[in-house]
Amino acid sequence: MMFLNAYNTFMGDRKQVIEDCELMRKALVDFTKIDSDIERQTEDLEVIAERVKHLVKENASTTHSQNEYIKKYDSLSKRYEAEYKKLENLQKDKEFRISKDKAMEVFIENLKKQPLVVEVWDEGLWALMIEKAIVGRDERVRFIFYNGIEITVIFGR
Repeated sequence: MMFLNAYNTFMGDRKQVIEDCELMRKALVDFTKIDSDIERQTEDLEVIAERVKHLVKENASTTHSQNEYIKKYDSLSKRYEAEYKKLENLQKDKEFRISKDKAMEVFIENLKKQPLVVEVWDEGLWALMIEKAIVGRDERVRFIFYNGIEITVIFGR
């Protein structure tokens, strides 16, 4: 019964829910900033790699303190690793957003096919619509739909 209440409340304005989902999708796939950050991070890595290359070449062609060389090399290597991790995180974030967009697209298509009001339990509908339900100690259940919208229902209502 509680799921039915949450579902019917959620579907009360399906058109608005779909519009909101489409807006979320647009935000998810706006890669302007992340692409710029990836490009900048890649350029930073290239600069560090060039500095390492120059350091190695210089060490091979002139006499220097090996301790000083190792110190500089280690410093550049650590910096490269840190910057590379930042690049990896940006790329993972972009991949995550792409997968969330695909999931949201599927959710919207499923949403369009579902009835506005449900009067009996439907396990398939639950699986399509609900990401999770959180039962609280205060006699409330929070239903979290796959698009992130939360509907709270109180036991017995």
